[in-house]
Amino acid sequence: MRRLVLSICIFVLFFFIASPGSTLTPQPAKGQKIEKFTGKVAAVNLQESTLAVQSTKSGMTFDVKSAKLKGYDAIGNIKEGDRVTVNYVMHEGKATARTLTKNKPYR
Repeated sequence: MRRLVLSICIFVLFFFIASPGSTLTPQPAKGQKIEKFTGKVAAVNLQESTLAVQSTKSGMTFDVKSAKLKGYDAIGNIKEGDRVTVNYVMHEGKATARTLTKNKPYR
C-alpha cells in the first residue's frame, strides 16, 4: 500500500513539474510569429520590469518580467548602452519579451 501511495505522489509531482503550462513566457497564438529586435538599451525600469531598446531606425519598449535572460544573471544587471537582441511576441497590445540576449558591443 505504501508503494502505491508513494508511486502516485511521485507521478503527481512529476506531472506538475513537467507540465507545459508551467512555462513563464506566453506561448504565441496560432499563426503569430516570434519577432526579433536588436539595439542598444535606452532605459531600464525595474519597478515595472520594462526595457526600452533603441535601434538606428526605431525604438521599442518590452515587458521583460518573464523573459529568459542570456548573458545576464538578473534584470538589475542590464545597463543603459548594452547591445541586446530581444525575441518577443505581441501579447495583449504589449511587446512581451521571450528571450533577452546580451550581444558583444560594437568596436
